[in-house]
Amino acid sequence: MKRITFVIVLAASAIIASCNTDSTTPGYTYFDDMYQSPSLETYEPSAIFANGLSAQLPVEGTVPRGYHPYEYANSTEGYESARTGLMAPEEFMGELGLQEGEDLYNIFCDHCHGEKGDGNGPLVMQEKILGVPSYAASRLPDITPGSMYHVIMHGKGIMGSHASQLTYDERWKIIRYVVKLREDQE
Repeated sequence: MKRITFVIVLAASAIIASCNTDSTTPGYTYFDDMYQSPSLETYEPSAIFANGLSAQLPVEGTVPRGYHPYEYANSTEGYESARTGLMAPEEFMGELGLQEGEDLYNIFCDHCHGEKGDGNGPLVMQEKILGVPSYAASRLPDITPGSMYHVIMHGKGIMGSHASQLTYDERWKIIRYVVKLREDQE
């Protein structure tokens, strides 16, 4: 009898000891540092970092995923540098993205530059915008894919920048289609 009482008391003690009245903790845990990570709220003070802030700047020289840096300045010198030095990536200059480039051109460009790239878009024909150039080599003999990319990024003349409206891939697809329009006008 003494033995059964001892086992019952021991089991009851183990059960009572394993209970936890604090509902915010799980009780006893192994590897507590892995169970409860030290999460920080954005912009709250933190003693973990030397500057006392929980929100830290990115490491110098890092580039966000999907971002393509563009180092050419918004100036005449930047335009000339892009015209001579910026080359179109090979994957965009093939026939693969031509249809998508045409679709994007029809959304963003044809209302000014025209369906054929001749500078006679609906806004030009209604005289809302004047002086839109044709892509023909006789009209713009010095443009290259690099200079087109620069104009999309920074704008030129009355054309504003389209950098915030188009992704890196979309810009090059439009340029590929403009190259085709240019070839068709020769």
